[in-house]
Amino acid sequence: MKIMLLTDIPPCMNFTAGIVLNKMCDFLLEAGFEVCCFAVKDINVDALIPPDKAEKMKFQIVKKPVEGWGHLKFGPIASYIGNHYTALFLLPKIACQASAFAKENQVDLIWCVVQGQTMIKLAEPIAHQAGLPYVIQVWDPPEWWLMENRFDRYTTRSVMKSFQKALHHSRCCIAASWAMADYYSQQYNCKSIPVILGFEPERIQEKKKNEDNSLIIAMSGQLYASQEIQALIQALDLMEWQHNGRKIILRFYGRSIQFFLSKPSNIQVMGWLHQDELLSELAQTDLLYCPYWFSEQFRLPSTLSFPSKLSTYLKTGVPTLVHAPDYASPRKFVEQNDVGYICGTLDPNTIRDVLNYVFSSTEEERKERGLRGYHTFLRYLTTEHMRTAFFEALGIATE
Repeated sequence: MKIMLLTDIPPCMNFTAGIVLNKMCDFLLEAGFEVCCFAVKDINVDALIPPDKAEKMKFQIVKKPVEGWGHLKFGPIASYIGNHYTALFLLPKIACQASAFAKENQVDLIWCVVQGQTMIKLAEPIAHQAGLPYVIQVWDPPEWWLMENRFDRYTTRSVMKSFQKALHHSRCCIAASWAMADYYSQQYNCKSIPVILGFEPERIQEKKKNEDNSLIIAMSGQLYASQEIQALIQALDLMEWQHNGRKIILRFYGRSIQFFLSKPSNIQVMGWLHQDELLSELAQTDLLYCPYWFSEQFRLPSTLSFPSKLSTYLKTGVPTLVHAPDYASPRKFVEQNDVGYICGTLDPNTIRDVLNYVFSSTEEERKERGLRGYHTFLRYLTTEHMRTAFFEALGIATE
């Protein structure tokens, strides 16, 4: 069996989506399936394809059309004109190229990752032209993308109509969370299976004591919940960045970081690290921070999406603080499994109280909570769980 990955980010090791896709390609290649990739890639995205994928998989990469028309002057008008032009003149050409690539490589199934309007509008037409069944993989609800990129109302309706059609006619939707799988199966009458990022089950090395006896709070990945992070910083300002004489350090691991500081702070920007190195670094901290949107305009993505950082955090055995409203998927997961701490407000004074509660508990208590998180990781978030769910979503069987 041969599978074509249709995506805007090829499997790589320097972008979160590409890292997940690289792992999924490993599953297929190790099981003896053939995989090729047609990528509609932004020219500014320097995705580094691993040597083994470049050797084992055939790639065709084409230029992705401009998507951010809504950020230009006269945004709604620019969005309508730019996206209308793209849909009429650019996407049909790409669809023909992709369907021809599928036929040339004698593909049996298309695995399409939809992120943004380009991939949403390409998924079903490419499969139709190639005469092939397909599965859809969704990272985040498209409503979030459309809102963030300031789409006009006409284009928004057009993209959502294409999204509905793509899911309804797909063999299966690969969902980013359990909540998303339930929601899409009901909303679009399609089979939907959650496939969550997983890791090998081995424990990370035990945490070492900080030589200066400081308390380290760490966060990794994309800093999309900026309002929530800013509230955390304000709470730490109220604490004067210390607890019972112990200095509190806030560490960020990631590529793009932006926040505002009104007082002296103990913030360390660590940059992007390879996953193995990141896990080792996070395991040496005292508390891992997972914020999710409180804003009502982000209610749907907060409800349906599942941050890959939570899989990473739970594997480390370090306790996690989820800073999110009661409907947010990571908060529900942590509460249902009693594996972390919860903060359900943006009020800096209450956040300070939560942090004081966390750091006033004994090290044994925090260690026990982190251990429960690791056992929950073993139940739901290992590589084997991810592989099994992925193969089920593709409708393929392995021995």
